[in-house]
Amino acid sequence: MTQYSMLSPAQKYTRAFCTEEEISMADSIRKFVDNEVMPRRHDLEGGWHRDEKLALETLHELYSKLVKLGATKSNLPAEYGGLGLSPVVRQMVNEELSRADIGLATMVGKIHWIVSIMAAAKRDDLLKEFSPRIVGEDAWTACVGITEPAGGANLEDPALQFRTIKTIARLEGDDYVIKGHKIWPGPAGPADRFQSKYLKGHLGYWTVATTDPSKGEEGAGVFYIPPDAKGLSFSSPYEKMGFVWSDENVDVYLDDVRIPKRYRIDTEPGEGAKIIRGYIVGLGRLAGSARLVGLSQAVLEIVLDYTKHREIAGLPARQRSLFAALIGEMFRYIEVARQYYLAVTWQVSHPEIYGPPWSEQMIAKFSSARSFAADAAKFVTNTGMELMGSYGYSYEFHVEKYMRDYKIVQMWLGGAQRDRLDIAQGLYGPFKWGGFEDWARKEKLLP
Repeated sequence: MTQYSMLSPAQKYTRAFCTEEEISMADSIRKFVDNEVMPRRHDLEGGWHRDEKLALETLHELYSKLVKLGATKSNLPAEYGGLGLSPVVRQMVNEELSRADIGLATMVGKIHWIVSIMAAAKRDDLLKEFSPRIVGEDAWTACVGITEPAGGANLEDPALQFRTIKTIARLEGDDYVIKGHKIWPGPAGPADRFQSKYLKGHLGYWTVATTDPSKGEEGAGVFYIPPDAKGLSFSSPYEKMGFVWSDENVDVYLDDVRIPKRYRIDTEPGEGAKIIRGYIVGLGRLAGSARLVGLSQAVLEIVLDYTKHREIAGLPARQRSLFAALIGEMFRYIEVARQYYLAVTWQVSHPEIYGPPWSEQMIAKFSSARSFAADAAKFVTNTGMELMGSYGYSYEFHVEKYMRDYKIVQMWLGGAQRDRLDIAQGLYGPFKWGGFEDWARKEKLLP
């Protein structure tokens, strides 16, 4: 693949938001991607015939190499053996990896996610407990369990105040006993599913639950559940159009799973709601925006190369005005999406100015970043395929996979419409649905 200077880390990452050293780190990830991952993009889905053994072996091997490179421990504080790097570096890792495979980037991001949850709750004890596995040579994966069968994106809706959560954590002495049902978490499944030559195992499930739905935000919290906990069971993996093995999704059943009291991550009343809203939903959307930008850049690079060699009446296609204008438009979408997610990431690092991650204003910005990046990915993948004609539609050129993969990142953590609603609420404050209070009283969720 040809190198284009405007798409290099030195040019695309604005020094207003990051340092030369951080850009150098992004460049090292890019080189790893170009040398190690790009040649094996097809293998990550098991080739055209979806060979599961090939896919999992490739995924685990590449993930293991990224662990050794330090990608998974980048946001773990230095006092626990991590690199303690800035949120901007975290998003650069997301973008650069997503040029090759957005599912692989998401797998790396799961470790970032659980670290940010524990750090937000100031759970030094848990960071100390998990850090040896995060910083070690062995590769481990992890999962955050959010969505439930009833309501889908209800949990992301601030108007419902977490009153619709059906996964209940009941305090019994020094333990919590958890009963409920989660859908779509990943990577999830039996513990031995995540043990291979390259993958040591699964760290477990950081799970959203409530002590009492009627308590709303006061009852909501995040609970750590070990991967082999008694009472934990799973459905078969979902069959999907993308993220086939890189993020295996299942139903997770919690049948009176007993965990020590200290495995409730949040410790103060109302803290769980802030962590869920700001660090699980909000920062999850922001990470998604960086991944979508990386995916979009990959498609642009493919199109640039293809239209350089594809001729129309004796000239490269990209020298024809229609093609050139559309390529310029693709870049415009990508560049604006990138600079906006970088700006929002910088703002996250300055809560004294912009507010905490769970504020309505920051949630609006996270949502703006993800929604615009998703619109960019939609335009870029669709336009790229049209410019390449049947070749864009073919398996060989990868564009069809990028098109399949971008869609779920647009939809997770509330989806495109939820993004727009949260942007509006950042502008003029929260609102409740008509009839909400009558419904909540009927369900005994309000007095």
